[in-house]
Amino acid sequence: MGRYILKRLLWLIPVMLVISLIAFLLMYLSPGDPATIYLSMGGDSPSAEAVAELREKMGLNRPLYEQFGSWLINLLHGDLGTSFFTKNPVIEDIATLFPNTLKLTLLGMLGTLVISIPLGILSAVKANKLTDNIIRAGSFVVGSMPGFFAALLLIYLLGVKLRWLPTISSGSAKGIILPALTLALTMAPNYIRQIRAEIVKELGEDYIRMFRGRGIKERMILYNGALKSVMPSILTIAGMNMGHLLGGTSIIEMVCTYQGLGRLAVNSITNRDYPLMQGFVLMMAGIYVIINLVVDILHAMADPRVKLRILAENGGGYRHGKKKAV
Repeated sequence: MGRYILKRLLWLIPVMLVISLIAFLLMYLSPGDPATIYLSMGGDSPSAEAVAELREKMGLNRPLYEQFGSWLINLLHGDLGTSFFTKNPVIEDIATLFPNTLKLTLLGMLGTLVISIPLGILSAVKANKLTDNIIRAGSFVVGSMPGFFAALLLIYLLGVKLRWLPTISSGSAKGIILPALTLALTMAPNYIRQIRAEIVKELGEDYIRMFRGRGIKERMILYNGALKSVMPSILTIAGMNMGHLLGGTSIIEMVCTYQGLGRLAVNSITNRDYPLMQGFVLMMAGIYVIINLVVDILHAMADPRVKLRILAENGGGYRHGKKKAV
């Protein structure tokens, strides 16, 4: 198992190098000159001399490989540059708002599991019956809603009509409920379908029929047999979606006026704030890669079948009838 983890960690090095190169090239693939945009932030039209002087100062006249090398060295020292718009170090802007997005992501994922696991189990147990059809139809309707539409609908119902929640998110505990609920409702339908399919499949396995033949109660079979077998897969999907959510909450944060990284990223694109865009892309990609690694390791530890396969591929476990040292 240690060899497998070491291999995955070593693979992170070239992956992160490629990601850093892509993030750096964002400045050159995007339209407009960074120096001109920086000098135009105040609304004035900069002179050619001022643009040329700033380009020299920013190192934009150097060859691309030299610029990338300098940027990479600064990156290794924790320097992602300075935001054009806020005039703050990029790392500070990201660090300030990252806890807000992390809280939103965790609450959204928790709400998703709270909604989807009971409904997925109920839908599987009542497969092809009225209850199952109602749950599947409701999941189809809710899952068809775009995130911004679901957010606007919840704002109208819970904020404007019922006045249960604030329509503008703030730093209070109530301010995060509306965007978190929107995330949970938009993600839950996919999880409900996944859980239903996995449990229906598991309930048809031979060992389940053997348990029933022994007279074991159906509830025990469901929770100690089928659900226990499918939970590693469900938690793996949830873990992988965490990385996606951390960088994919932009629309909901904008609609709900929630101060998070997604809103910061949209503003950086609007303002052509290239250093902030680069920092956001690099950070989110790194988090996504690391979360995938952690989820793979936890999945292997939780699922004996996956663990045995990994051990066999890395020289451990049983192979050809002989036990190998792990």
